[in-house]
Amino acid sequence: MAVKTLQRYVLKELVFPFLMGIGIFTFILIMDKIFALADLIVKYGVPAFTVLKLLLYILPATFAITIPMGCLVAVIVAFSRLKSDNELTAMKASGVSVIPLTLVAMLFGGGLTGVMIWFNNQVLPSSNYAYKSLYYNVVSKRAAIVIREHVFVNDFDGYIFRVGETNPLSNELKDIMVFSLGRKETDPLRTIVAKRGRLITDDKSRRVMLKLEEGFMQMTQAKDPLAFARLEFDTNLLDLDINNALSNQTPENLKSAREMSMREIQNEINSGRAGGEDLNLLKVEYHKKISIPFACLAFVLIGVPLGVLAPRSGKYLAYFVGVLLIFMYYILLSLGETFGMQGRIPPFLSMWLPNLVLISIGLYGMIWIIQERPPLMVWRKRLKAEKA
Repeated sequence: MAVKTLQRYVLKELVFPFLMGIGIFTFILIMDKIFALADLIVKYGVPAFTVLKLLLYILPATFAITIPMGCLVAVIVAFSRLKSDNELTAMKASGVSVIPLTLVAMLFGGGLTGVMIWFNNQVLPSSNYAYKSLYYNVVSKRAAIVIREHVFVNDFDGYIFRVGETNPLSNELKDIMVFSLGRKETDPLRTIVAKRGRLITDDKSRRVMLKLEEGFMQMTQAKDPLAFARLEFDTNLLDLDINNALSNQTPENLKSAREMSMREIQNEINSGRAGGEDLNLLKVEYHKKISIPFACLAFVLIGVPLGVLAPRSGKYLAYFVGVLLIFMYYILLSLGETFGMQGRIPPFLSMWLPNLVLISIGLYGMIWIIQERPPLMVWRKRLKAEKA
């Protein structure tokens, strides 16, 4: 009965620091987004309600990252408090081990894992798609959000822009210089200069185009720079692609991998319509929707040893190590995502390797708690005894 009471007590101790951890980490991650979205209101006249919707659509993608972080913080805080209040010592004197309390923390992490798998499969793709659609509508009506005065902008696929003057309300541009990099090695390199222009959109095909007026185009061949040509024009139309998001897409297939559920991704993989690199991207995204939720369990395995083993006088050391482990996890996740999409390692391994690393560290710490000494020390003594 006493064990069940302790388990309920630990479960209550996990809730508040978990919510605090989510709040702090979420605020840190979206702080730069808040300033950028505030500029939409102040500088470009975007309605505050529209900006608020954009912020709400961003939050699910942030929660997918910060909930595992909050899980680690909650476990460290709960178990370090048990130690600092000598409750763990009293439990040990009463013959109660830390294992039953660890099982409660694992149940807490397992519940979060299940919720996050559903969240990443249902809520997150819908919010990502809603953000992309709303942002497209905002950009299509406020060209200056993307193009800024006297700044080289490379947010368009294959183009670099520099604009001398913009009018956010009318979308008019003046003193325009465009560098066309070419999508293939055989494409000519073009420099386009125009007195004025305007961004126009086609809602049916979700295209963004730049209409240039009164200018000229200079072209050279990449393999033969001496082959030079100059062409003057009254009107010229460039087909653009904002952040590679709208390239060759129609409303029917506008969704990217991050905007699909697992079933939709699996259907895309089975259909074989994607090319080699795109297929890797789909597989990586599929496994990421499951692997990140399981980080909750991995962080629990790490959080318990950090909370228990941290010295009373240096309990903040546990938080510091926890933050380092969080950064290590997401660095490994980012590297794995890159290597998996490039095909350098299997997509499954690229997304699950960070969890395996965390679980290995966590199991080492759990063995340390159970044996009450570092496992390496125990193994060394055993080896010495065998040699003797």
